[in-house]
Amino acid sequence: MADIQIINLPDFGEFDDVEVIEVCVKEGQLVDKEEPIIVLETDKAAMEIPASVNGFIHKVLLKEGDKVKIGMPFLEIKIDPSTAKDDIKSNDSKDKKEELNSDESNSVQKSLYEKKKNSNIKKNTSIHSGPATRKLAREFGIDLNQISGSGPSNRILKEDLHNYVKNILNKTSSNITIASKPNIDFSIWGSIKEEKLTKFKKTALDNLHSSWVSIPHVTQHDEADISDLLELRLKLNKKHKVKISPLAYIVKSTVESLKHFPEMNSSLSNDKESIIFKDYFNIGIAIDTDDGLIVPNIKNANEKTISEISIEISKLSELAKKRRITKDMMSGATFTISSLGGFGGKFFTPIINPPEVGILGLSKIHDVVKLNESKPYSQKCLPMSLSYDHRVINGVYAVNFLNHLISALGDIKLLEKSFNKI
Repeated sequence: MADIQIINLPDFGEFDDVEVIEVCVKEGQLVDKEEPIIVLETDKAAMEIPASVNGFIHKVLLKEGDKVKIGMPFLEIKIDPSTAKDDIKSNDSKDKKEELNSDESNSVQKSLYEKKKNSNIKKNTSIHSGPATRKLAREFGIDLNQISGSGPSNRILKEDLHNYVKNILNKTSSNITIASKPNIDFSIWGSIKEEKLTKFKKTALDNLHSSWVSIPHVTQHDEADISDLLELRLKLNKKHKVKISPLAYIVKSTVESLKHFPEMNSSLSNDKESIIFKDYFNIGIAIDTDDGLIVPNIKNANEKTISEISIEISKLSELAKKRRITKDMMSGATFTISSLGGFGGKFFTPIINPPEVGILGLSKIHDVVKLNESKPYSQKCLPMSLSYDHRVINGVYAVNFLNHLISALGDIKLLEKSFNKI
């Protein structure tokens, strides 16, 4: 014979105004002692109150909106250890990952919920979700009434919120290019000329737009003193009778920094569940053409000398301007460099080329006058703008990467050694 036991609210801390915001179970439901029965909310947090014993729900003594205090009775539960034990045993093979953790008790809870769900029990119309999920919903500004829960008893999980936001972003991404207002007849103010976008420009437009709306861009700016690098370049150009641009040196230095900061050379998986680290370094080079930017990449730049990188940059640039770039040349990049140094400007925000998580923008080298013990001296400074995917890269990591790159650009011994020899 099952015993009915009354469970009182435990000590949940000193709060003046505590309200029941959710009842998570139904009468007759088999619950585990760790399973939440009600959710309480204070002015600072929400907390789940568990059953504390295994058994069948006889009656929940509180309802949503009730104000409660410590020690107040909130649950009547039927205790039948033998039945609970048998149910747990029979469902043990169905254990699945629960929302909060994957220990044995929660796996039992999951399987028992699924069993009742598959028995076509009448759907509970109240919203079921944990405190962490509710907090996330508040941060996103999401109305939980709009969410279909995928958890047991239609419980709303964090994954449901993520999918909801993802669907909104996808819809926004696909529809945002559609004008929300009627087309404007600009000709009423004067003469105009309309020119259709080429297929190439349409593709670039879609790619840039998709990157901007789907990736949280953050851009870190800094300057590197490359006075010694430029002196080395002139020396080596004269010695080897070649003309190698500073970009080849920057590519080599960037690769050295990527080796020390692997997350900058990674990609986020499509399901947003993992980071994919790459042991190869294919550096994309943004090349300006009459049709717009084309970004082929230097494969395995870590295995090439500075002179080899320079030759490849020239080759890719020539092919790009002739529209002879192949698909293989355009695919597989792990990090991109976009240089506006030959055109001017100081800083800008380069847009990330997915599935990469970072892109380095270079602006025009300029002279900076500084003081050393009250004596002025001149530096050749390179403005750099690093855009990164904030879902993968945090600000401190990005700054450290840039600091390392600045040091690498000043490592003249390494650069000289890497000119013709790896």
